[in-house]
Amino acid sequence: MDALTANKPDCSSQPVPHAKLSRFAWQSFVRSPLWMCLLVGVLARVFLIIHTHGVVAGDEAVTGMQAEYILRGAHPVYYYGQAYMGSLEAYIIAFVFLLMGPSVLTLRIAMTLISLSLVPLTWFFAAALADEARVSWWVKRRFMLIATLVAALPPLYDAVLELRSFGGYTEAMIIMLWLLLAALRFTQRWQMGATKIELSVRWLGIGFLLGLGFWIDPLVVYAVATIALWLGWFFLARLVAPQHGEVATTRLALLKEVSLACVTLPAVLIGAAPALYWGYHHKWENIAYAFHNGGSGTVQGDGLATIYKVQALYTACIAPRVIGGTLPTEPFVTQDHPHILTSGLVITGLCLLFVVGGITLSLFWKHPTLVHIRQMTLLPLIFCTCTSIIYCVSSISVASLYANCGPWDLTGRYAVPLIIATPYFLAAVVALSCPSTKNVFKVPAPVDQSVSSWNDIVQSAKSRTVRSVMLVAVLLLYFSTQAYAYVQSSPYNTFKTSGCVSAPDNDAPIIAYLQQQHVRYALATAWIGDPLTFKTNIQLLVTEIKSRIPDKSALVLQSKGYSLIMFAKHDDPQPPILQALQQKHIYYKVKRFVSVPGRDIIVITPLDQTIPIRDPVIASALQPLHDQC
Repeated sequence: MDALTANKPDCSSQPVPHAKLSRFAWQSFVRSPLWMCLLVGVLARVFLIIHTHGVVAGDEAVTGMQAEYILRGAHPVYYYGQAYMGSLEAYIIAFVFLLMGPSVLTLRIAMTLISLSLVPLTWFFAAALADEARVSWWVKRRFMLIATLVAALPPLYDAVLELRSFGGYTEAMIIMLWLLLAALRFTQRWQMGATKIELSVRWLGIGFLLGLGFWIDPLVVYAVATIALWLGWFFLARLVAPQHGEVATTRLALLKEVSLACVTLPAVLIGAAPALYWGYHHKWENIAYAFHNGGSGTVQGDGLATIYKVQALYTACIAPRVIGGTLPTEPFVTQDHPHILTSGLVITGLCLLFVVGGITLSLFWKHPTLVHIRQMTLLPLIFCTCTSIIYCVSSISVASLYANCGPWDLTGRYAVPLIIATPYFLAAVVALSCPSTKNVFKVPAPVDQSVSSWNDIVQSAKSRTVRSVMLVAVLLLYFSTQAYAYVQSSPYNTFKTSGCVSAPDNDAPIIAYLQQQHVRYALATAWIGDPLTFKTNIQLLVTEIKSRIPDKSALVLQSKGYSLIMFAKHDDPQPPILQALQQKHIYYKVKRFVSVPGRDIIVITPLDQTIPIRDPVIASALQPLHDQC
């Protein structure tokens, strides 16, 4: 017994009043480091919101418009124009709009509130992983704190996606992490002999999350595959090698407990009720999409050859970009120089290699540290593996081959769920590498101990100090470089979509001009038009000829005298559309606005007639409507 604790009275037999226990639990909750992590998460996201000057991409504006339509009585089930990605995000944003009014700022506030859910979920999942490894309280606390801080201050690429109102990606990641937590706690409680009622409730929870997740975004299949492997392996291991009682009796009881999984079916149906209702009325288009992974064709090479190309690009560019945090929309990112390598990528990559090596060694060498690494990181590693495999074999990822590794990023958002698992690799390596604190308060060695033994103690203390300093330096480097990336991010390009970096940095002058000229309707590419419509609370209707919202397009096309809003080269005074209008003797007035260096936006308003967009000459000139993005 330690010298500092030897003379303490034994209070274990003295009952602790319930009021005191409640007070201790409340104080522990209030003083939890989780609040500090949440504060870091809030500050990081608030900085990005202020730093980026209200820039919003076209797809985000669609979600904002959907929220506005919900406040006007609409009840959409899916993101406009597609049979997947449920509109839960739009309903949450609509509630925030109801309280604070629609704007880009409130849109970002809503997404901040949603994305911050990942922080406490990371904390609780880290606690469950530490319990799985049965590590000491100090190691568990370090592990939870580091993992949660990484989630609170994620790489820039992932932070931007979490704040984007793309229709459901952030909510899908929340469901994925929640499913991993639910599955891990389920197996832990099952091992501890939980009652059948508790197991049934946990099955119901998992089922509801599955149904809700598939409505929100079929991307949750990453987590579904992971927990299927985890639960399946747990069941088989107990079936082959029962832990208690006679073999036949234990296996029979195990099979009865597994049969409780049947209760997940009604829970799945309840969670997926909006998707089932919509599918029933639309010939199950959403189910067809889920089975076909949203594929839209192939590129040169089929089968394994295409998968190999996708895997090579995923390994060399997409996954490193997600883990390292490089935004493809940054001005310095080019096709030849994508700037993939970051210090965050190096640190996380080394930790991942350490984890994989430790898990492999633990199968042959039962060293406690190696076993703890395996127990604390195996489930996140399985998730990363499932995510990578499903991404590479999914037909929707083939689109990445059109863009290669450059400023045009078509499928990177499908790999972002990796980031919900990577915090645990860094946290495990640091938490298990830190010197143990259990001997910190022990008294020094007796005086009669040999000098050599004393020198060994001193050298051991120095070694622990050096190791602690190095680990703290690694953490400081990781978090400081992540924060530096936030500060150095381009104010105007951060939230632009890579599909149209030429969209205007500031569209307020365009809005002011349209309102001054009493323009109500206009045709434009969605990258220009949807933000204009959203920012004016749908007072301006600016849409594509065939937009995601058909009623909106029809209303514009049926109006008289709608304007045209198009890109034009800065040094081109007579773009093709102006030449076509002159050829057709259509009188108009035109106003130019600088969009980005080298690109202008022209607003063309007819004076005496509606522009005949079906006319072959006009239609040909409108072909570049989407060009120069």
